[in-house]
Amino acid sequence: MNIELNQEGFCLKPNQVATVRGGLGKTIVCESGTVWVTQDGDPRDVILRAGESFTLDRKGPALLQAFAPGSVSIAPADAQTRTARLAGFLKSAVPGAGFARGALGT
Repeated sequence: MNIELNQEGFCLKPNQVATVRGGLGKTIVCESGTVWVTQDGDPRDVILRAGESFTLDRKGPALLQAFAPGSVSIAPADAQTRTARLAGFLKSAVPGAGFARGALGT
């Protein structure tokens, strides 16, 4: 597997898979492209597009796979991205509001 590391995170080629271990509470941020995220034992499939994020909420490994060339960053468990904060605000401000793909946190 070839992963290009940089300050913002890493780049994935189409169909390339990366494993995140010990990621509970960390936020996966799709900086560009489209990325599929799945966690061990989780029936959900999360699709992230550029600008979207998802916080890992299960122990065990998570897999990231790019559908097209893209870049991903992983924010520490205690850091929240602007997108995640906005999603949290909207969820609390509009009772019953949901997101079509459920990709903006849980």
